[in-house]
Amino acid sequence: MKTLVVQAHPLAQSFSTALLHRICQALQASGTDHHVMRLPQDEEPDLSYVNFEHMIAVSPTWWGSPPAVLLDWLQRTLLAYVDGGEPVSSSPLRSIRRLSVVTTHGSSLRINRLQGEPGRQTWSRVVTPCCHPEVQFEWISLYKIDRSTPKQRAAFLDDVSRRFTSDPVPA
Repeated sequence: MKTLVVQAHPLAQSFSTALLHRICQALQASGTDHHVMRLPQDEEPDLSYVNFEHMIAVSPTWWGSPPAVLLDWLQRTLLAYVDGGEPVSSSPLRSIRRLSVVTTHGSSLRINRLQGEPGRQTWSRVVTPCCHPEVQFEWISLYKIDRSTPKQRAAFLDDVSRRFTSDPVPA
């Protein structure tokens, strides 16, 4: 499954970067063809010419949503399809059959649910409709990262790695 990995974090030495490295190692181990785009550093691929089937977004959740640079990329990529200017069927993400979001939160799952999970809602309500009609969406999150132990962070890295070592093709 051809995979686009989009990572957004301003610091090279971050937990988000550690997640990116583990995901790429897992994809490579499973023989998955993948392309990494680090925002804002990397050149953006022309999504209209590349038929990715899986997109993995890797970023922290800050103030309830993805970092501004990732929101900006999503807006520039999808605005015409979300606001009705262009048919959703011609979205550059239309070939995405699996959408995975790997993120971290400073707050707990309970607090996120009380807030309405705005970050998750952005992906599930705005991005997934621009993907393949049968897209599989998965939200993978480490909550309370600010209070997590090195052992908990290592366990999360291992869990993320396991999830992407085998690359199931959606039915």
